[in-house]
Amino acid sequence: MNNKELLLSKRWIVKRDNREQYYKIKDEAKTLKKIFQDTLGYSLISHQDFIKLDKVPGKAEPWMGICDFHSLEEYQIFCYVLLFLEDRDPEEQFILSYLTEFIQMQLGVDEKYWLKFANRKKFVNVLKFCLKEQLLLQDDGDTERFIQSENIEVLFENTGLSRYFMRNFVANIFEFETPQDFMREKWVGLEQDRGIVRRQRIYRRLMLSCGIYKEEDDKDDFSFIHNYRKRIQNDFQNICPCDLHVYKSSAFLVLEDEVKVGRLFPKNNAMDEMIVIIMSNLRKRIKNSDLKKDENDILILSQTRLKTTIERMIKENEKYLPATYRQKNREIFVEELYQYMIQLGFAQEDNENMIIYPVIGKLVGNYEEV
Repeated sequence: MNNKELLLSKRWIVKRDNREQYYKIKDEAKTLKKIFQDTLGYSLISHQDFIKLDKVPGKAEPWMGICDFHSLEEYQIFCYVLLFLEDRDPEEQFILSYLTEFIQMQLGVDEKYWLKFANRKKFVNVLKFCLKEQLLLQDDGDTERFIQSENIEVLFENTGLSRYFMRNFVANIFEFETPQDFMREKWVGLEQDRGIVRRQRIYRRLMLSCGIYKEEDDKDDFSFIHNYRKRIQNDFQNICPCDLHVYKSSAFLVLEDEVKVGRLFPKNNAMDEMIVIIMSNLRKRIKNSDLKKDENDILILSQTRLKTTIERMIKENEKYLPATYRQKNREIFVEELYQYMIQLGFAQEDNENMIIYPVIGKLVGNYEEV
């Protein structure tokens, strides 16, 4: 993995953990800064402890967020953890109970809050994310034991990175009302539909999303891709080996096999395999005219009908699934696959319906008899 791919695939490169890689990127910083700024409008942030690429999406989408979190309360707890760490120096140690007392106070609840298993589980999930992202170090004890008992103590160390987790905003975010307001903030005072800003916004979407689709509010962006497809592909190839696939109503940036940037799909696991099976079934039914796409190759199904399809695919392929999934409650498994489709960016909820994007045309597969 080269330096460009490394910056795209990681939140940050921390000097403490990988001094050699940190200094390699530092030596190449001037060139990398120009490439990412010119192509995507991304800033390369160089700090004495880390280097990171400020990756901002071109469009806020439902599947974006911290995939480790499964509730709004976890985001809330995470913000309070960041607030707690804000007042502590790098390498300063503290025990778990100091943090739980702080969060309890911020949430406005009493000590009974931590007696509930569900609350402790959410908190541990947040702490695991903090440890993974190196906001904290666990010096002694076992964080996961807090799930079983609220009396467990763990010794943590603040790395100081928490102060740089959130982006800095030039505008007052308390005046923002929609996710789109955060997108506009990046280009305050500039005309978003003209010139370099428009190009960078479209490039960001191609880089971060599984595809761009021709929709009513994106017609101009899609026309830009059609008109400048060769230039776009050349620009992206300066970052990593890839091909730009452009169709009547969809466009995909397809990375070559050796490129390890972003989330790979499908991986060798039952969830990914089942999504491919479901998408293959929908594709086949479209081809047989059992289902109809709209003029932009988008399939719209009721949520109930899609869940029925998912359940049928599970039943038909049950013998190929690992025992863990065969024994799982069917309703829960259907819901997990349904939510996973959204998380991957393959589908989006719209009131009682599900919008299924043209990416299903690129997914075909079935289990084979051994």
